[in-house]
Parts: sequence; structure tokens; C-alpha cells
Amino acid sequence: MKEITLDITPFEDKIPLHRYFKEMLDFPFYYGGNLDALYDELSSNTEPLDITLRYSAKPKGRMEQYLPRLLKVFEDAARENYHLKVRFVSDTETSDRE
Repeated sequence: MKEITLDITPFEDKIPLHRYFKEMLDFPFYYGGNLDALYDELSSNTEPLDITLRYSAKPKGRMEQYLPRLLKVFEDAARENYHLKVRFVSDTETSDRE
């Protein structure tokens, strides 16, 4: 099983965030850099993957509105794809969601 920790705490905008996802998760060159594309890549993954997603409970910039939607995409993809396990770790709480 491949294990990856994604630390999104320093991000304040979605464009560099999706570049980070593309690089860290080895998404294809045509990755769309949006929540729909993220869901498609995560839910279609066929190799066992364990992701720990670190985020700030008090996000900055545009992430304040984007973060809840982003977390839901990871949660929904993990529910859809049994190869994917996602653990969310904030600076105030820790929880496991599959």
C-alpha cells in the first residue's frame, strides 16, 4: 500500500493546491485542476492508497470557502473507491474517514 501525506495547511488558493495534488499524487498531464477532476482521479485509482490530509482548521484566503468542499471530495472518493483510505488531520482534531 502506498502511503502519502498531503500537507495543505500553507495553501491559500486552489490553483497552487491542485498543482501540488498533481505532483504528489502523480496525476496525468491532463489533470483538470478542479474538484471534479480530483474526484475522478481519486475514485478511479486502482492501487491501494492511504492518504493523510493535513489541513488548518482556520484556513486562510480563498481556502476558507474551498476547504469544506475539498474535504468532501476526498471523503466521497474514499467511500466510492475501496482502494482509497483517507485520514483527515487538522490542527484541532484528528479523525479517520474511509
